[in-house]
Amino acid sequence: MKSKLIVKNFGPIENANLDLKSVNVFIGAQASGKSTLAKLYTIFNSPRLYHNFKNGRKSLYYITKNKEDLELFKEPSFDKFKEALEDYSIISCLNSKTEIFFESPTHKVEIKKSKITFVDKIDLSTMNEAFENKDFKLCKKEFKKLSLISDNFLFSYKFSVMWDRLSHSERLGDNISKIFDEFSEKFDYDIELSEKEILGIIQRANDTKRDFLFKSPLYIPAERVIINLLKQAALSFQNLEIPIPKHLLNFASIYSTASFEIKEFDIGFLKKGTLYKNVDGDDRIYFSARKKIKLTESASGFQSIIPIILPIEFMKRKDRNYVNYSFVIEEPETNLFPRAQYDLLKLLESGRSDDLGKIDKGIMHFYTTHSPFFLSSLNNLLFAYIKGNENNKKNMSRIDSIISKKSWINPNDFAGYQIINGKVKSIFNKETGLIESNLIDQVSEDIINDFREIALASID
Repeated sequence: MKSKLIVKNFGPIENANLDLKSVNVFIGAQASGKSTLAKLYTIFNSPRLYHNFKNGRKSLYYITKNKEDLELFKEPSFDKFKEALEDYSIISCLNSKTEIFFESPTHKVEIKKSKITFVDKIDLSTMNEAFENKDFKLCKKEFKKLSLISDNFLFSYKFSVMWDRLSHSERLGDNISKIFDEFSEKFDYDIELSEKEILGIIQRANDTKRDFLFKSPLYIPAERVIINLLKQAALSFQNLEIPIPKHLLNFASIYSTASFEIKEFDIGFLKKGTLYKNVDGDDRIYFSARKKIKLTESASGFQSIIPIILPIEFMKRKDRNYVNYSFVIEEPETNLFPRAQYDLLKLLESGRSDDLGKIDKGIMHFYTTHSPFFLSSLNNLLFAYIKGNENNKKNMSRIDSIISKKSWINPNDFAGYQIINGKVKSIFNKETGLIESNLIDQVSEDIINDFREIALASID
């Protein structure tokens, strides 16, 4: 899922022109603006954060016969946008010269001269009005149009029609998948549909739109090591108006729900035989059946990694359309040994699917990092894809045995940037399909050069 983000005169960012892909990494010194860009991406990819709504937030996507209620949003709001910046603790970055442009396959947003404009690229108004006017032929044309840009809608479109036409006994049977495959193969866009069926399909279309426009990327902050302490007290902090950034409290709430729902998770990649368990609401790390410790008393690496894994795993289990979720992780390497950074990355990338087309290629992974080890880990996943797919894929199985192909990253779906002095430059070499090696080696070279100079200085 490709997106565009252009930022000018916003906090530490003087000028950034970014082509974002399915997997993105940003590296830079402290306070260079990595988190600023990560937060802006999160906000702009969450239209609900900067819109006013008709009739509150209850009538977001349902169909009514009142033309006034057919629009998903009432209007974009610059005041709402500023509230979002404040929630993410970057409101001070905004100034009168700030210009920001964001475009994804689903929408466009522009901030200029303290004004906001929004363009919805999934326009269902024709479909909705056609249904009002009982122009069902036009409805079917609109269904086909949306099917061509959304595999998720196409699936729900076909399944909805098939399901409505099954008998009660067929719905209870074990061969639904086979029935659907056969129905899908013979499917005709000109199929005769009843008014009830058309209404159901329109509702699926609005569900699809809601999925793309209302599911915000999951923002996982660098301060996640304190989330275990915050999660139990998040509501109390809000009630007492303690000045903790709202995005941290929101994440604490998400993490709390995830830890309640996921009772156990294997984290053996950190230490063999190790499990995370939630026992009676208490997060624990188990090293064996008898040996355990509270998460809040465990090693900092466990406290950093569990708040990454659980919310993402919770989303996978919660929603079959997880492909529409994106996440942003600040400094995934925090408190982790280089090998653990590598294994965490492989785990995170194994959940991404590039098989869905068009706007449904919706998972975007956004990492900010200081770690050359993390960049090296990304390079391995890129390199595995390149080598696994060359020469008619003859070495695919061998490379898959080294790194699971579930974790491979297609270079066409990757973007990497370095932030220096308020500007952004690509660190990705399109010819090799890899991150520039000189950047990865730069830190090591600086350290080695100091070592050499010390050695030379000590020679009489």
